[in-house]
Amino acid sequence: MVGAIVLLFCGIKYYNKSKAVRGYQVLITDFNRLQTAQNVAASLLNETMEYSKTHPAIDPTLEAIGAKPSKSTPVATPTLKPAAK
Repeated sequence: MVGAIVLLFCGIKYYNKSKAVRGYQVLITDFNRLQTAQNVAASLLNETMEYSKTHPAIDPTLEAIGAKPSKSTPVATPTLKPAAK
C-alpha cells in the first residue's frame, strides 16, 4: 500500500517535470527561429550595403529605411573656438 502511494507520488512528480521540460523546448525553438530570422535580415542588409557600393541607385531606398545616412543631411562638425588668453 505504501509502495503504491510512493509510486503514484513519483509518477505525478515525473509528469509535472516533463511538462515543464516540454514548455522549455518550445521556448528554445522559438528563440532559435528568432535568431535565424535576425541572422537572415542582417545578412541581407550587409549584402545590400555591398551592392550599393557598385549600384548607387539603391541608396535612396537604403536612406528611406535608415540603413544608410542621407547624403543631404550635413554631418555635424565641431567648431573650434580660439583659446582665450
